[in-house]
Amino acid sequence: MTVVKAINKISDLIDKIGCWFVILSMAGMVFFTAVQIIARVFFQALSWSEEVVRYLLVWSTFIGAGCVYKRGGHINVTFIQDMFKGSSKKYVQLLVHLLCTAFFAIALYFGIKYMDKQGGQLSAALRIPMNLMYMAIPIGCGIMLLHAVNAIFVIFEKKEAEA
Repeated sequence: MTVVKAINKISDLIDKIGCWFVILSMAGMVFFTAVQIIARVFFQALSWSEEVVRYLLVWSTFIGAGCVYKRGGHINVTFIQDMFKGSSKKYVQLLVHLLCTAFFAIALYFGIKYMDKQGGQLSAALRIPMNLMYMAIPIGCGIMLLHAVNAIFVIFEKKEAEA
């Protein structure tokens, strides 16, 4: 039980941090887009701002997907689960989270491989290593994997409490 509680606390903490990251990255996207518009109209276009906004979007997408998964907000997850009632619903929820766990583990593995392949490239305007940008894939999938494992433990914990 202590492992389950520890995973639950870690999942909650990472979710809170992820939500704040998404809020800040969205604010950053708005800010840098506004700066780019002002610079284009009144001065000279900034070569780097579009790249910053693109990378913030990529990171906020993968981190935000973990925040949505934690709350069960993905349409394919809730749509299937809502079709069942009673004890069969718990088995369907378990199956969905197990399938998601397998998918996230595979995506995490190949995300790391892909990130390693891109390590030698630099971004065009900012000249930063591209593996830092591709790192969003394994980190986002790792967060979703943690949330999926936590959801499985929560289902088992509820079964034990009912028994």
